[in-house]
Amino acid sequence: MREQSVGLNLTANTLTTVYTVPVGYYAKWNLMYVFNGSGSTKTFTAYWHDASANADIYVMNGSSVNSKDYIKMDGGAYVVLEEGDMVKMQSETGSTFSTICTFELIKKQGI
Repeated sequence: MREQSVGLNLTANTLTTVYTVPVGYYAKWNLMYVFNGSGSTKTFTAYWHDASANADIYVMNGSSVNSKDYIKMDGGAYVVLEEGDMVKMQSETGSTFSTICTFELIKKQGI
């Protein structure tokens, strides 16, 4: 197992791939911080893109975050992502958001 954190400043109103699980691995997505650096309350959306089903599953949809505040997702649980799966985010027009996500990478057996 190898832990990895990814941090990004999101471009407003642009669907951004935050992380893609590499070939030969699966990942436990166990932590997400989303910070609103904007001067007012803004919204963001986070998706899990399930590559095997070619489907985007909402993790958060249009969630409001107050100015200079953050949302933390951990809850003592995690989302299991398979190789090729992605975490994607999109913030509202005119917003300034950043995110930090942490994953536990586990190498698939036999690879």
